[in-house]
Amino acid sequence: MVLTVAFVIVIVLVSKTLAQSLLNATAHYSQLSDFNDVLLKFPDAATSLLTNFSSGDRKQTILVPNNNAFANYRLQRGADISSLSSSDIGNILNYHTLQGSLSSSDLQTPEGLVSNTALQNETYDDREVLKNTHAKLSQVVYISSKNTSAGTKIVARQAGVLSSADVKSGEGNEITLQPTPGNWSGGTFYIVDGFLTLPVNQTDTMTAQGLTSMVLGLSRTNVTEGTNAAKGLTCVCPNNEAFAAFGNLANTTANLSDGPASLLATLTRHGLTGSYYTTNFTDGDLIQSQNGYPILVTKRNGSIFLNDAQIVGTNYIARTGAVHALDR
Repeated sequence: MVLTVAFVIVIVLVSKTLAQSLLNATAHYSQLSDFNDVLLKFPDAATSLLTNFSSGDRKQTILVPNNNAFANYRLQRGADISSLSSSDIGNILNYHTLQGSLSSSDLQTPEGLVSNTALQNETYDDREVLKNTHAKLSQVVYISSKNTSAGTKIVARQAGVLSSADVKSGEGNEITLQPTPGNWSGGTFYIVDGFLTLPVNQTDTMTAQGLTSMVLGLSRTNVTEGTNAAKGLTCVCPNNEAFAAFGNLANTTANLSDGPASLLATLTRHGLTGSYYTTNFTDGDLIQSQNGYPILVTKRNGSIFLNDAQIVGTNYIARTGAVHALDR
């Protein structure tokens, strides 16, 4: 009888733990007090996080910024994040809400993980819709793991190796995820050391990553507006060194737009229709650029090549798709 009673008590305690709202679950972590204050101050923006999910609800993974993230935000912006409007807070929370309950092992996918979020506001997510439907794709983050010997880390699949995970968001900005998950009724949550950056347009994303020659080239050929307006676009951008062949783009008298040898034709060969992340590139695939130029995908020694150009900067999340940097 004693054993039976003890067993019932354990079941009740577990049930209560699993039935916690995110607010109740994160209340056990002193380093998440600022996050909880935001949830309480903006209940309309955080409705799904303040309630208990039922067993039939779709599970989610929440990236929860710690107090240091809030302090850094105040330092960088000169204002507390709670000074934002409820709608702005809602967009931020949606971008920190990943679809599905992700385990630590899910985050250790060798080639990284592209995870859909709950963010669908067109200001930050204007990618392509699913073919033959009107379903809009939600914005994504890219999660990759790295080896390290410091801090609280995920145990990677390789025996004896410790790993943390980096989460890449808008403008290619990265935050680090503490890989031991917490549980709440809606799925799992992970503590992160910063806020994800809401995605911006293609050229602003390029600028944030120092791809200024590509931005100038688009401007000189009068296609900046079209590039930023195109839904579901991946720009594979030669880095600044690769543009040296065109000389000083600000003053060049080279052929800008006339024929297949022009700067415009060259730039168009670096635009792919659709949102391509590194997880979408398969060795041996032959894809076409916007102007029909054939591109062979090759994977060698952990690197991805598009024809003879190596991708040297990856998965910069943009409002309408993605940006990668090439070495030529």
